[in-house]
Amino acid sequence: MKLISLEDLPDNFKVGLENEFQIELFRKAIEKLGKRKPLAKELRCHPNTVSKMKKNYLFIKIFRLKKLAEITQVPLQDIEKKVISIGIFTKKQKGVKFKLPLESTPELSSLIGHGMGDGWLRDNFEFGFFNNRKELIDEVTKCMQIAFSTTLEPTERKYKPGEIIFSSKIGIMLELAGLPKGEKVFKPFDVPKWILHGNKEIKIAFIRALFDDEGWVKVKFIRQSSSTQRMIGINMTKSVEFINEHNNFLENIRTMLLDLGIKSSKIVEMGKSVNGVNLGFIISNLENLKKFLVIIGFTHIAKRNRLVDCLEKSKKFNQLFPSIIQTFKENI
Repeated sequence: MKLISLEDLPDNFKVGLENEFQIELFRKAIEKLGKRKPLAKELRCHPNTVSKMKKNYLFIKIFRLKKLAEITQVPLQDIEKKVISIGIFTKKQKGVKFKLPLESTPELSSLIGHGMGDGWLRDNFEFGFFNNRKELIDEVTKCMQIAFSTTLEPTERKYKPGEIIFSSKIGIMLELAGLPKGEKVFKPFDVPKWILHGNKEIKIAFIRALFDDEGWVKVKFIRQSSSTQRMIGINMTKSVEFINEHNNFLENIRTMLLDLGIKSSKIVEMGKSVNGVNLGFIISNLENLKKFLVIIGFTHIAKRNRLVDCLEKSKKFNQLFPSIIQTFKENI
């Protein structure tokens, strides 16, 4: 499904077009208006800038592309097909190369999930992710390359192993896709509608990413009943003033889990901190744990092993689902 189109980008955003197409687009515009100067006036720039853009020496701001589309009668949808890179100022500078429109994919959904988990989007649109698990660092990088471009490589912080940073141009695209900008604890946000109402693969990718970052697996012995409770849980902190929005966010995650056949507990308060209130919920019952393992799972190897291990020690689970554990142990 088309998620972000050329017309969705900010007006001051810059894009690069296929060389021959850009030259031809400016040729048509100049032909329509007669000379460079009238076109420069329409595009709000110097005539020399028109010449440079015509020769594809400069990349074009979105508001100028819209004006060019209007002058030449070339539909924006046709121009969009010729976009090859974004956020570049001159041909000498490296840019972020990928095609538009941006599609809704499991990889993009995973990036939004990780961004709401251990990731962040700064006010300057720098997107970063920090985790000490290499498999999660690799996953974020892989999802970036599939969702946007195989040429994308993160910047690694030498003084902070496990932290990777991506271009602010990608950050802008992620915000358009629904990732909140700024301090997440002090900002209300929700599951983007394209994920909440997306297909099974898109929902799974988002939930897995969020649980990889914020989820946990525990085994609890209950003295009163001399029984053992096995559970997967997730909890996150939010400033008190946005606690209702945070509750809605978690309820939507529960709804997506239910769409996948996985029941969870009600949302409860799990603690307080100087930053706010910690809300969360758990998934228990062997049937639900089995479904989570089989349908969603963890990319986080330690969490996946913990879940497999705690279920393996349950006699009842092995009686109900005799082949599940062996299958997952072989894949570890």
